[in-house]
Amino acid sequence: MEINLLDLPEECTATVISFTSPHDACRISTVSKSLRSTADSDAAWQRFLPAESRLLIDHSLSRLSNKQLFLRLCDSPLLIDDGRTSFWMEKRSSKKCRMLSARKLEIVWVDTPEYWSWISIGESRFEEVAELRMVCWFEIRGKISTSLLSSDTIYGAYLVFMEVNKMGAFGFDSLPLETRFRSTRTELCNNGRVFLESGMREPREDGWLEIELGECYVGFDEEEEELEMSVLETREGGWKGGIIVQGIEIRPK
Repeated sequence: MEINLLDLPEECTATVISFTSPHDACRISTVSKSLRSTADSDAAWQRFLPAESRLLIDHSLSRLSNKQLFLRLCDSPLLIDDGRTSFWMEKRSSKKCRMLSARKLEIVWVDTPEYWSWISIGESRFEEVAELRMVCWFEIRGKISTSLLSSDTIYGAYLVFMEVNKMGAFGFDSLPLETRFRSTRTELCNNGRVFLESGMREPREDGWLEIELGECYVGFDEEEEELEMSVLETREGGWKGGIIVQGIEIRPK
């Protein structure tokens, strides 16, 4: 027996649509005038939003419909955690994405002005970024709880940076950077080595550069755990510098 969506009560149709994807819901709204209002309804879009989304937004966004809020979170990352973290959604899958700002990271020697300095630049989504002047011991670490990410998802962690104008990056070409993205509870590791000054770095649409630190699977386990990420070069001992660190981005692969 075939069932036509148009024959179902509106609340049932909205529930069916909510079990598809944001992409499918938008397609249904576009191709069917009869289903447009249901496909755009708050009931249909509720499941695409994380439960905490309404708690994260400020008053100016509180009147948006669920669909409008979802699209807003996809197109314009939201600053949370006193401006130290950026949160947004991946449009096609509705998966959560986060970027930890440089202020949120553990950076060795970051408060020593001879080695690092805190600056503000218009290209960053955060108020401050960390400029590496010159250091022998290069080490950056970060942590994030799996409760802040989407379940059943493979995440990648990426160091987001740019080169200082004119001078550019220096001292990173003799030895590769050691990278890691791992679960602290299961001890599952994803280690790697990359050269910051080589073709292993990737340009981003926002004008920054990135290198991948590794990937980690966030499962269905309801028990919260921490994921650790790191990038370092401490063996060679030579002077390194000439980059600006915006943060570490954690997004679905």
